[in-house]
Amino acid sequence: MNMHRLALLVASVFLVSGSAAAGSAQIIDPKNPPQGLFSDEWADVMMMGGKVGYGHSTMTRQGDRILTATRMKLKLARANVSVSIEVNQSTVETLAGDALEFETVMVMADTPVRSRGVFKDGAVTITSTQFGMDSTKTYPLPEVDGKPVRPMMIWGLYRETAERGFAPGTSYTLTTYSPDIRLDGVVEIVTRVGGDETFEHRGQKLTARRIDAEVVTPMGRVTSVTWMDPATARMVKTQTNLGGISMDMIAVPQAEAVKDFVPAEFFMTNTVPVAKRIPHKEARQATYRLSPKDGAAFTLDLPETAMQKVEARDGSAVTVRLVRVDHAALRKAEAKPLPGDSGEFIESNVLINTADPKLIDLASQAAGDETDPLALADRLRRFVSDYIDAKSLDVGFATASDVCRSKKGDCSEHAVLLAALGRIRGLPSRVAVGLAYVPIFGGQQDIFGFHMWTQFWVNGAWVDFDAALNESDCSPTRIAFALSSMRETALAELSFKLMDVIGRINLDVVSVETGATSAKP
Repeated sequence: MNMHRLALLVASVFLVSGSAAAGSAQIIDPKNPPQGLFSDEWADVMMMGGKVGYGHSTMTRQGDRILTATRMKLKLARANVSVSIEVNQSTVETLAGDALEFETVMVMADTPVRSRGVFKDGAVTITSTQFGMDSTKTYPLPEVDGKPVRPMMIWGLYRETAERGFAPGTSYTLTTYSPDIRLDGVVEIVTRVGGDETFEHRGQKLTARRIDAEVVTPMGRVTSVTWMDPATARMVKTQTNLGGISMDMIAVPQAEAVKDFVPAEFFMTNTVPVAKRIPHKEARQATYRLSPKDGAAFTLDLPETAMQKVEARDGSAVTVRLVRVDHAALRKAEAKPLPGDSGEFIESNVLINTADPKLIDLASQAAGDETDPLALADRLRRFVSDYIDAKSLDVGFATASDVCRSKKGDCSEHAVLLAALGRIRGLPSRVAVGLAYVPIFGGQQDIFGFHMWTQFWVNGAWVDFDAALNESDCSPTRIAFALSSMRETALAELSFKLMDVIGRINLDVVSVETGATSAKP
């Protein structure tokens, strides 16, 4: 039941919007910074009233190149189990602010995933590496007036921001390349400079200039506020809000930044309680009404699958009905190909590396000689449920290659490994994220918690299989909010889908049917 991927997205937005205000205690000429290290900044990262990590950024000039390095280290908690997440990014840019190359290292499990990007001839070529295996893809950059857009990154953003100045009322839009948010294109940052404001941190009152920024992506928008010293272009504080989650980054000396971590509890503080116990094992059908909590303003756009159908909309509320899939009827159904472009549901990617020899061997072991799609899906699900023998909450987000070697993880690791084994054996696969009912978890009873599971395309329908909860004939007590093929931008896509609802949703159980009877709370 992973929630920290949202924190990863917050970290990515920090790297984009916060980096534009990074600087040093001295005034830096954005057109001609000094040779060598000219910026070295540290910051506390605060969430839910406590310190959860730190950020560190540097800028160095080597000849006519600017090298930047940013690091964010977080400690979060799920049911009082600590989870560590680390995101490192380095860039090489020209003095004029054009991106040449970058490297991103994400540490969310036992083995880091490294991605290196090179900009050339209007495109970016990205090579991702894990366990010595490389995956390379090239993405053309979008064009403006017939020319590829300028791919600015951290130094380019700082340079453009400093040149525009910090006079109240100044506004502008910058285009940046952010691999943590989107690999196949650019995002925009709409910036507005406000007036001076005063706030308190560690018992001190700080005054700084307010700058509002909105990161605009095809998946959604994220707002942030940066307060900075206009005389030095030095960040004092950055605050980012993703739905019900807020994270602050506040400049402090290095000695303060690296100490006193207090992991924020993500899962147990964001569960959704229901009024009474649901007979989840016997349930055949269930109807739920979901609505924003405490006047929160967002629209629920739930997908439809073989199990899940949207029945009604009432303003911002939605009523959804889930019906357990009839596996006997499905087995007799006519096999149908996936409609449209099905490539992303069968091809290899960083999270599901179907070319990994160890995954291929594991898929063969799990499948045996089974070829019937429904029976194969069930066999793979049972295998993964048993294979991951360390049901651990301390894994951030592991790739299928990582899981098949470590044999540990929670729902996301079960879902990704199952999707990979199915894909290798010819079953198109994707994952679903949303809410799943559990009678008891972490000392709480009768709750819906955020969860991930697998869907396979079987005889013309996307059918749910849940390795973490040991279900092939899945009960109608899981509500999908988002679906993903787990392509390279999957974590950002899923995070954007969830960010509005985390901690801000009400769920009412309208009815539960267990065959001949119907239970209404």
